[in-house]
Amino acid sequence: MGHLIACAYDMVCIHLTRYGFSETFFPLRIAPPTNSNARIMCNGWLSKANHCVQLYLKPGFPIPPTSPEWDLHHIEDVETWSDLFVDRMHEFERLNNIEKEANKEKSKLEPPIHLAGDGSFDVFSSF
Repeated sequence: MGHLIACAYDMVCIHLTRYGFSETFFPLRIAPPTNSNARIMCNGWLSKANHCVQLYLKPGFPIPPTSPEWDLHHIEDVETWSDLFVDRMHEFERLNNIEKEANKEKSKLEPPIHLAGDGSFDVFSSF
């Protein structure tokens, strides 16, 4: 969906999720304008509702890495899109790594989940 938005509206589309599948989509065929920061749309995925919502974030917010598909399908004239946002992508990765480390420490304090013997998988025993 991010590629469609980026190409249809000639703008950067940032797709944020909670569990690490966030990506940045650039237009595939249009070179960046002089003020590319004014051409950003951000949407967030609400997993429980299976729905996307538009997000309004502060200027200069960190952005996730470029979608791998963009690297495969863009034309040569638009390669400078990612160069304009590289610092913000590094900041996103830095913050993401801090969060991963914090979650790793939190998970050490949680007791393990024991699935065997609680009856959760009895429904599969008839197969």
